[in-house]
Amino acid sequence: MQRYVLEGVIRTKVGTAEARRYRRQHQVPCSLYGKGLNIPFLLPENEARKVVFTPHVYFFELHLEGKSYTAILREYQLHPVHDYVLHLDFMACDLEDVVTIPLPVKLVGLAEGVQMGGKLVPLVRRLRVRGKVKDLPPALEIDISSLKLGKTLTVAKVNIPGLEIVASPDTGIARVEVPRALRTQS
Repeated sequence: MQRYVLEGVIRTKVGTAEARRYRRQHQVPCSLYGKGLNIPFLLPENEARKVVFTPHVYFFELHLEGKSYTAILREYQLHPVHDYVLHLDFMACDLEDVVTIPLPVKLVGLAEGVQMGGKLVPLVRRLRVRGKVKDLPPALEIDISSLKLGKTLTVAKVNIPGLEIVASPDTGIARVEVPRALRTQS
């Protein structure tokens, strides 16, 4: 997992009215919690957008008025119409802590079904996994080279060392569809 450094300012006033005032000043209200912490702080709006609108998963180093904390992004809230960031929640953690976090899925290899004329259809972009922070990869690389025509790769068929996938075993990851031209030939 990549490390990303953020510079924030601890906020002294909390509440809905104060949050609106901060947002008008292009500051995003944030919270850092966990390990006995509950620190409200602010990030610049452009930094908050970089954190949320990225395909990568980061391990954050937060610098808040002279103190440094390590954390992961736990949750975020977006405006329902305009998609600007309303709030960020960070969870303090160490490299040895076990966390549950969604990681991007990267399909690796050329499926047998695609070589026979099928169409590969990815079914998920991210999967929630549980593992130690130090063991989390930037993306889950899943080999699809043995995926046959008309078949679906499910979570039950995937094993990632050091990580546990927190999803139903029936959850589909990718499938190879049979095109109409091949269906009519049979």
